[in-house]
Amino acid sequence: MNKIETPARLFDIMDFGLARRGHRICFRYRDSEMTADSYRRMTNALSHALLLRGLKRGEVVGLISENRPEWNVVDMAVMQAGGVLLPLCKGLSAEEYTECLAKARVRLLFLEDEELYSRFRLILPQIDTLEYLLSLEPFDAASSFSTLLVEGRVNADEAELLRRRSRVTTDDICTLIYSGGGTYRTITHRSLIEDVMEQAATESGRRPAALGNNALCTLYGRTKNYVYQLVGRSVNYPSPLGEPMHLAVA
Repeated sequence: MNKIETPARLFDIMDFGLARRGHRICFRYRDSEMTADSYRRMTNALSHALLLRGLKRGEVVGLISENRPEWNVVDMAVMQAGGVLLPLCKGLSAEEYTECLAKARVRLLFLEDEELYSRFRLILPQIDTLEYLLSLEPFDAASSFSTLLVEGRVNADEAELLRRRSRVTTDDICTLIYSGGGTYRTITHRSLIEDVMEQAATESGRRPAALGNNALCTLYGRTKNYVYQLVGRSVNYPSPLGEPMHLAVA
């Protein structure tokens, strides 16, 4: 494997991986695929949509979802716009969700499906800071992932996004990792990139990789996911039981 350049920020991994992968498939989930260049276009569009909703530098954005391609788009879009992602697993109690989201002062929350969306409509009044519930699946057109991508493309402010990207440093906080009991740990770009680079040294590109049951909301699963992206491997996510997902098209 050719020597891999060390990214300064985690969202740089997207560009580094694109250079190694070209137009090949980046993510596979059920019967849907996302190419690397679609990944980049979706991420930029979502960043613009988040800026339209007033995302501030250092602001925490919540995400509750199983492993799927859109998880990565939200992750990179938040970080390159200067935000901090708080990913949470499905299945926590209402009290855990409420305590953690309120403590992190989450204003924008991405939810995977209609069941979660309905649940959080009830929890919403208990979290003073929460303003936007955004869905990865298209059951609510007004707040769906696809709608956000269209909004972002139509109202793109390339100069502002470039400015936001340039202000993010390797020592900035990139994510909060839930540690139970309504608490979380803060992780910087630098510390996570160090782990990614250490593991990337033993990986080879091109052949598909399966993330298995390693959840992207955990530090281990997220690190492996970044490693695969960096070295140019496509990532296959296992399909949970349920209805087929609707992958947004760039």
